[in-house]
Amino acid sequence: MARSGQLKAKVDLQKKKMETKGKSATPARQRQLRKRLKRLQRSHRVAAALEARAKKPGKAAAAAAAAAGSAPAQS
Repeated sequence: MARSGQLKAKVDLQKKKMETKGKSATPARQRQLRKRLKRLQRSHRVAAALEARAKKPGKAAAAAAAAAGSAPAQS
């Protein structure tokens, strides 16, 4: 999966393309440009959320760390 930074760059390029060519394009081409922009924005949001989730420790990892931390204290 792409990184959110790479996708953000693609979103910016798509917005710029729509600003320059969007008004003179045919309605079908305008629709294609809008669809691509929305898809890129959605994938950017998903990638950013996955990256944020990966930074946080999960419940299983937190429970394992707590168990590992308390195990030497009992011995």
